[in-house]
Amino acid sequence: MMRNLENERGKRPCPEVAGSNPAPGTKIPAGSSMSEQKIRLRYIRLPNRTMEFLDELVFRSDQMIVGKSHVTSANSVIFDGRTVLAQGFPITYFQFLDKWFTIVKIRNLKGEHTGYYCDIVLPPRLLGEWVEITDLFLDLWVSPDLRYRILDEDELEEALQQKWIDKEIYEKARMELQRLISKVENKRFPPYLVKDLERKLRL
Repeated sequence: MMRNLENERGKRPCPEVAGSNPAPGTKIPAGSSMSEQKIRLRYIRLPNRTMEFLDELVFRSDQMIVGKSHVTSANSVIFDGRTVLAQGFPITYFQFLDKWFTIVKIRNLKGEHTGYYCDIVLPPRLLGEWVEITDLFLDLWVSPDLRYRILDEDELEEALQQKWIDKEIYEKARMELQRLISKVENKRFPPYLVKDLERKLRL
């Protein structure tokens, strides 16, 4: 998980947004000003932690929300001896509105694409101007050449043991992880919609 759990709800209130968010189906033109296009994101980490973020909105449709932010977690990911994810790295996240995962494109501070961080999550809830996401602990790192590493399996096991999630959610999280891995192994990753938006929006 790339969001800093030290910034929990109540400790860092989400600032007010200037202007209003576009309606579903709006494509934000590439190269246009993003100063007033924001997304309010509420990120829930079971059992009882909530974070709120105000991120840059890049694209919104009935299927997908794309936002930009930075890694806030102090935890890093090392892959093949190289730091591929660290605090301050810019991210572009592709939040499917009907799927159990988020795909996050990572770049380092030089602007180099280091890979994709995939979060297994409950399908997002749209609550007014808020997008609410509940993390399901399991993560998958995928390098640009489609090698991968499973992350945080121990956290999923702990969540089941502590009854933060039930067996049905546990099995669903495992199944969604395997679906993502299958896409990677069959060279169908990232999914077509993500690839298409990367190309069209130059992300």
